[in-house]
Amino acid sequence: MQARGKFFRKILLPAWVFLAVVLPASGQGFMGDSIITLPERPGIYRLIGNVKIVHGGNTIYSDFADYEQSTGSCQAYDNLRIITKDQVRITGEVLDYNGKTGSYVVDRNVVLDDGEMTMKTPSLRFEGNSNTAYYDQGGEMVSGQTVMTSRRGFYEGQKELFHCFEDVVIVNPDYTIWTDTLHYSKKGLTRFQGPTNIETTDYYMFGRKGWFDQAGNRVSLQRDAYVKNRQSQILYGDSIYYDLGKEDGSAYRDVFLLDTARNCFIKSEFAQNNESEGWAFFTENPRGVLVEQGDSLFVASDTMVMTYDTLRSMKEIHAYHDVKFFREDMQGICDSLVYRHRDSVMHMYREPVLWMQGYQIDGDTVIAWFSGNNPEKTLVRNNVFIVSEVSSRQGYYNQVKGRLMWGYFGDSSNFELAHVVGRAQSVYYVLDEEKNELIGVNKTESQSLKMYFKDNQVHGVNVIKPESSTLYRVEDLTQRQRILRGFHWMPQLRPRSKYQVSPVW
Repeated sequence: MQARGKFFRKILLPAWVFLAVVLPASGQGFMGDSIITLPERPGIYRLIGNVKIVHGGNTIYSDFADYEQSTGSCQAYDNLRIITKDQVRITGEVLDYNGKTGSYVVDRNVVLDDGEMTMKTPSLRFEGNSNTAYYDQGGEMVSGQTVMTSRRGFYEGQKELFHCFEDVVIVNPDYTIWTDTLHYSKKGLTRFQGPTNIETTDYYMFGRKGWFDQAGNRVSLQRDAYVKNRQSQILYGDSIYYDLGKEDGSAYRDVFLLDTARNCFIKSEFAQNNESEGWAFFTENPRGVLVEQGDSLFVASDTMVMTYDTLRSMKEIHAYHDVKFFREDMQGICDSLVYRHRDSVMHMYREPVLWMQGYQIDGDTVIAWFSGNNPEKTLVRNNVFIVSEVSSRQGYYNQVKGRLMWGYFGDSSNFELAHVVGRAQSVYYVLDEEKNELIGVNKTESQSLKMYFKDNQVHGVNVIKPESSTLYRVEDLTQRQRILRGFHWMPQLRPRSKYQVSPVW
């Protein structure tokens, strides 16, 4: 028998012999070891053994197939191999191929390989015309060193895009992603929706929406977002953009930078965090807290900067303009403030005012040292002025002024001693402790003086190298004579709680 096409097979039937031919003009044909017609299904051929079907540029191999010649559709089984017109290779056990639409439904141990990506799934629908693969019974996709698994998804071959849904996990040597909905590009950009966790070599990240640029090593996180480094720092925000390679990022709205090593944090509406240079910058209602057992320090200002070491632990906090702070045992205001963690020292600059118990202290610069979370000593430089109230109704105030002052605290954080140096002047009201009666007003001028305090009251004064010291009856002095030049009493500016420092925390 002569061959009338590219290839043929002899078919043994009860009454007929057929030729299976691939026609060069149409590029279509079929073959098998055995080909049987099905009278009950006109136009259908049953192909058995070494089946090969060519249709629309697609080639199907299997052990068994029912083939409809008019449409090119088939159902094929066992040892299934498909090579699409786009050179996508698919293997499995069961196939339902629609020749009109060019779509495949493949079941059982399905593997799809387009030369750059491999997909494994129990069941797959592949649209040959658009080169798109769908699965809904779980799937694994491997692209280079990246492995993706999810419950449902599809792959757009023409765009090289993966779309994954439900229990999505991406594993790469450089990162791992867990999410609900993900759109992954082989060019290196991943978009996600739903709660998403990302782990890299240096960071843990979370967001409910955003993108991750693997090639550029950048990430954008939105809604309840945070970026946590491997050391002790976590940056929260409603929206975060981070360049992971440069270790630099910005956060917007409800910003919260937490240092777990130093147990401190700063909140604001905007922050830029530059880890490579060791600083974080905050604006739009910044407020910081140094958390301590029993007495935390609350600070608010127009602008704040936190500096930190290579382990991402806080070194200093800088606050600028309209600074207010509150501790249970100490409150203050100033134009700028620096808190240095290494030696627990706080510096206040430009019109600082410090309140401790019943005392108001101010000068050009105020420095306070802390030990074990308690104030230990304070230094006031230039234009020192100390005021404590004796009777506001009568206008009685104890006062000390001078060039410099050292102040010391007791174990219970009570102010115990003020040593004022340089043209020291004082006005203090002398009481008879037994009768609790006012004896008079003592006015002194000296080279220096030491004022001792007990139970929030002046307990004694030691005048050193006095130039003058006079005790007056109160009624012998006018109101003006009972106050020192430069006197100012400002209880209305004193923060009485953390909520007077900032209305929100």
